[in-house]
Amino acid sequence: MKIGLICPADFTVLLCCKWIIKNLQNKGYEVIVISPLSQDNFFIKEILKFNVVHVNIKMNRHVNVLDDFKYIIDLYKIFKKHNINSLFSVCTKPNIYSPLAGKLAGIKKIYTSIWGRGTAFLESQKFKDIILKLIILFLYKISFQISNLVWFTNPNDLNYFLSKKLIKKEKTILTYNYIDSEIYKPQKITNNQLNNLRREFQLKENDFIIILVGRMIWSKGIKEFVEAGRILYKKYPNLKLLLVGAEEKNNPDAIPNDYLKKISKLEYLKWAKFRKDVPLLYCLSKIAVLPSYYKEGGYPRAVTEPMSIGIPVIAADTPDCRGPIENMKNGILISPKRPDELAEKIKLLIEDKKLYDKLSLSGRTTIIEKFDEKKIIKKLIDEIF
Repeated sequence: MKIGLICPADFTVLLCCKWIIKNLQNKGYEVIVISPLSQDNFFIKEILKFNVVHVNIKMNRHVNVLDDFKYIIDLYKIFKKHNINSLFSVCTKPNIYSPLAGKLAGIKKIYTSIWGRGTAFLESQKFKDIILKLIILFLYKISFQISNLVWFTNPNDLNYFLSKKLIKKEKTILTYNYIDSEIYKPQKITNNQLNNLRREFQLKENDFIIILVGRMIWSKGIKEFVEAGRILYKKYPNLKLLLVGAEEKNNPDAIPNDYLKKISKLEYLKWAKFRKDVPLLYCLSKIAVLPSYYKEGGYPRAVTEPMSIGIPVIAADTPDCRGPIENMKNGILISPKRPDELAEKIKLLIEDKKLYDKLSLSGRTTIIEKFDEKKIIKKLIDEIF
């Protein structure tokens, strides 16, 4: 039996699909991973260690009629060439187009995974945004009709699609999102690694690092992060903000390059762009924040990753961010779009060592008990297959 695992990037395969692959293999499936490749081929070397076949495919992450049509045709050709019997897709474009290509290829078992709705579902009154949202909803309806089962990791997303009557509840399965607690675990960064990172980012030994990991779109709360740093830097001159994430050039919510260049010159901020060593960067940091109002997957990795490592987390109190957090018990929740409140809570953690240690310990415990990848994925694959 051959199953096609369709992902939007090789990075997604490595970061989010290791245990999906292992559990599918345990069920007797030969896994054919289908995703675009990164330019430096860094991730594919690790993916092939999972004993899978990888097929490269081009995919435009944004809406483009010609590119999207070609993506469907390319998927169809891959499915037929490799005699694929079943499909398992993750993230928006694979979820929308893989079922269509699978139907054309005569594949009977098709499973999709909704890990968040994305920028197309942000509130907007712009005509083009409304039309785009309607088109995506229409495509989702077709995808859901073709799919045998749809996996959700956010009850808000599930309820949203149910309320739109785009899917029947009996066709869905809901779990927590997950984190590999073995990769993201409390660990001592080596002196050599620490010194290299400090040298790279021009950090001093006593600098207090606050990290935000996310793509460079406004709805991730980037502006609020920068403004909170401006407020705090007056009192804490050793405070440094570490902004980690790739620039989004074609996203309608993208932060302009001029703004990114401007904030990169701030004395208290370092923009690290896309990184492959995020666990190490967390270990370098003291606090992680996510002041996001983006349509996250309900348990965003920028919250669960630092929690798993044992770093206190501050996140926006939105339905899409608060999932893993019990306020003041294993993390802190703040109002969205309030940099002053973000600054206030960072200040609280800097000055209250007892609270800091409590959130550090309870955050890790929460991940182990509720969000551990091995447990969640094994149960999911057992139930589906």
